[in-house]
Amino acid sequence: MIDTHVHHWDLGKFRYPWLDDAAFDDLRKDYLPADYRADSADATVEGWVHIQAEVDHELDSVAETAWVESLAGDASASGLPGPLACVVYADLRSANVREVLSRQCRHPLTRGVRQEVWFDPASTRADIPREDLLSDPAWQEGYRVLAEFGLSFDLLVWPAQLPQAAAIAAEVPAVPVVLEHLGLPDPTNDPGLRTWRTGVATLAELPHTCVKLSAFSWLGNPRDEHAVRAVASQLLELFGPQRCMVGSNFPVERLAGDFGSLYRLVLATLWDLSNEQRADVLAGTARRFYRIAQTDSARDETST
Repeated sequence: MIDTHVHHWDLGKFRYPWLDDAAFDDLRKDYLPADYRADSADATVEGWVHIQAEVDHELDSVAETAWVESLAGDASASGLPGPLACVVYADLRSANVREVLSRQCRHPLTRGVRQEVWFDPASTRADIPREDLLSDPAWQEGYRVLAEFGLSFDLLVWPAQLPQAAAIAAEVPAVPVVLEHLGLPDPTNDPGLRTWRTGVATLAELPHTCVKLSAFSWLGNPRDEHAVRAVASQLLELFGPQRCMVGSNFPVERLAGDFGSLYRLVLATLWDLSNEQRADVLAGTARRFYRIAQTDSARDETST
């Protein structure tokens, strides 16, 4: 498995304003590759994609990328699994977005950008923007700039935003897009998931889009296996296994249970797939989307 959604943080090195929220008290401690390896010990993980962890936006986002790359280097030197790619932060509204992206791309692990766009004007959480970035012309221009650097975009939106996000993505097919966290289906506020289903179907029509089967606890805490399988099966049908990938969202998903139970739930959602299709969801899609070379150990696993 290539885990496409992992966060690392070091509270002594960076400030993470969202961790000040009382809901995340149990996460307020360092989370490094050794911690992830301990959590995922019951699964066969080749490596993972580090997703920017919402370091204070007043700080230089490239510093986080350089730090994660040093973690990857340490893991590689020790012959241990580690980050294989980075999805970095950049404010796409910024007048100097090209300069920031140029600096980010000097780091070989940089593959894409994530700027969270799931806005809520009433939110007090630091990781939920109060402004509608998708409707901001400056943000849309910055999104187009991603194509100049060959970067992908990790999309985090509410279901009602999906049609607008799909329209923006359609205008720039050179920017591959992956929808995070199942598209945030919300059974409580979207009865029958009609808004979610319409939105993900619209996005799935674009051939340069993928989806992450991640953040399963969004459908119930502890994780609701029936609900997860129902949603995952719809995404597998809409996008196809070749455009679906798996992400643990660790350590955030730790709030809903251990990694082993999550991994078993992932395998349960893929039970009806062929071996080839299952291999795509577990690693193949991630490898293609994030341009990850196959390691010798992964080739050995595949051959056996």
